Amino acid sequence: MPADNGPSLSDRTKEYLRLLGQEERRLRGFILSLVPNWADADDIAQEVRIRLWEQFHTFQPGGDFGAWARSIAYYEVLTFRRKQARRREVLSTASLEAIAKEVALMSDELDAAIQALKDCFEKLPQAKRELLRQYYAGASSTREIAAARGRSFDATRQAILRTRLALRDCVEKALQRNKKT
Repeated sequence: MPADNGPSLSDRTKEYLRLLGQEERRLRGFILSLVPNWADADDIAQEVRIRLWEQFHTFQPGGDFGAWARSIAYYEVLTFRRKQARRREVLSTASLEAIAKEVALMSDELDAAIQALKDCFEKLPQAKRELLRQYYAGASSTREIAAARGRSFDATRQAILRTRLALRDCVEKALQRNKKT
């Protein structure tokens, strides 16, 4: 009987790719907030993906992959900045740390807002969800949506406005409840 040495390489690879897929956009945004040049950010992001894979064995399953990945990205940015310091003027390390902390905080707030929006959207009646989907899909104008629903343009426009306001109010209340807890 073969010895059980933990998850196979294939399982580790799948888990890494799943976690990276969930965090990649936020991680790229984090890097862009610290290095506003897109080409530089692309280079750093590639290095970060490699470093994350190389260090993945140190990641604790069930931990906060996003925070772990951002900390590695932060050090990759510092490495990049040291290399660039000879060529041009860059932000101080203290400024970079302050920006990194602020972006991490904003990322958490954005995640909460996105979740609140999803929850509030699901609470809307089906007809109102469909109305917003049609409107924001951009495939139809408000006049076309009104015609398809057999309603006037003004009534459709008002229905969209009221639904958006109700959704906004629901999200704001959810976010305030989250701040209190």
